Amino acid sequence: MRIQTLKSPLFLLAAALLGSSSAFAQASWTPLGSGTANDMSADGSAVVGDNGSGYLWTASGGQLSLGSDDAVAVSSSGTIVLGNITDSAGNDVAGLWSQPNGWVSLGGVGGSSGSSVSTAYAMSGDGSVATGLAWVNAGTAGAFRWSATGGMSALPQAGSNSSRGNAVSEDGSLIGGWEEATNGTRRAVMWDAGLGQTFVLVTPSNATGAGEVWGFSENNQFVTGVTQGQGFVWDAVNGATLTGTLPSTDSFRTGEARAVSDDGQVVVGWYRVGFPFDVRATIWTPTDGIQELKSVLISNGATGVPSLRMASAISADGTKILAYDGSAWGIADIGTGGTSGSYCFGDGSGVTCPCGNAGASGAGCANSAGAGATLSRSGEASVSSSNLVLESTGLVSGQPGLYFQGNNAINAGSGNTFGDGLRCAGGSVIRLQVRAASAAGASSTTVNIATKGGASVGDIRRYQLWYRDPSASPCGSGFNLTNGVEVTWGA
Repeated sequence: MRIQTLKSPLFLLAAALLGSSSAFAQASWTPLGSGTANDMSADGSAVVGDNGSGYLWTASGGQLSLGSDDAVAVSSSGTIVLGNITDSAGNDVAGLWSQPNGWVSLGGVGGSSGSSVSTAYAMSGDGSVATGLAWVNAGTAGAFRWSATGGMSALPQAGSNSSRGNAVSEDGSLIGGWEEATNGTRRAVMWDAGLGQTFVLVTPSNATGAGEVWGFSENNQFVTGVTQGQGFVWDAVNGATLTGTLPSTDSFRTGEARAVSDDGQVVVGWYRVGFPFDVRATIWTPTDGIQELKSVLISNGATGVPSLRMASAISADGTKILAYDGSAWGIADIGTGGTSGSYCFGDGSGVTCPCGNAGASGAGCANSAGAGATLSRSGEASVSSSNLVLESTGLVSGQPGLYFQGNNAINAGSGNTFGDGLRCAGGSVIRLQVRAASAAGASSTTVNIATKGGASVGDIRRYQLWYRDPSASPCGSGFNLTNGVEVTWGA
């Protein structure tokens, strides 16, 4: 097949359904400190976590060790920290740190289990309300509410088993966590400003309301947590939406949603795909579902991204995410303006590849070189900057391929079988550039994509690479395609 023969099928197969995928802007990863990271202030100027002991990081002062067991929450001002300490009597207690006072014990509710009296989990934005777990006796613990004016008290419960507070809303009016049912199942619960309880997951199919609450959006409209081994996002109108699972056959697979943007459209957390240590930081949107945060960042142009294990906090607008890999932490910025996202994978997650030749996760269908070719982009999705580059890996060494643009995402973004792969982009097709794969099976564009494709600000365009695989293609057609990439062009 000579490369000239690529033109005819591309235009013959131009009819496609309009589809969409959630898109993110030019992304970046900024490493900022060592250890794990548990919480950040609303504007991202202060972060707390663990690095042998609790620390406070500020944009102006860097990472400061606080000498505590850990640090779990920080105020919006970055001047108050919630954590766990050992008091003068040798008891393990929740504590509050401030610059003038250092650590102060928050006490307990009258009981203990060994040396443990209370454990802190979350705090309001102004540092005036905190929650966690306090021991009632050696075998039973209860969720507590601590306030600067009233001290620590046990939160009311529907039953007599244990409970715990995991989250406090930004304004301190809501507390979320769990309470055990009589059979020991944890039930996702929310306490309001009057300390009334709502078991947010109770439905006909989940009569117990099994799960845990782990976070609130800053405007109190959305709640996140875990149920049925996966994350959820809940609101009072629509109830709970499950955030799904990453591909895994491990019987111990599970995950949680930890934080949500104010519009409920971006949820972050973690998912364990392999017991015990294969844990991945995740990001969820309504259109793309759950994805690995690392993959989303890289596919949208970020470099130097480590193997992130946890995404623990998010800004109200959903663009900045606090995440860590276990030894270092940083801020993931998925940005604003021109955006992009990958779709139409040949990895078995959607339409089956033509002869069962499924590729690797996030790639096109398998080819003679291995587990399929992957298309991504670097640079900005900006008409004016002119630096967006389409990049492909996993190609057949030395073989040519055509980068092309289409208006539509075929088959609502799932693609249709074509050759050895899936055709993902179609409609008013424009041939962008023919490029030969390197010895390592990689190629990239060198033309101005926006100019060549006639893109204007606000246009949504889909891109794909159609490449030769002449010698031993799995299905015998002699050609294949990458996954698709969707770009919303910004200024």
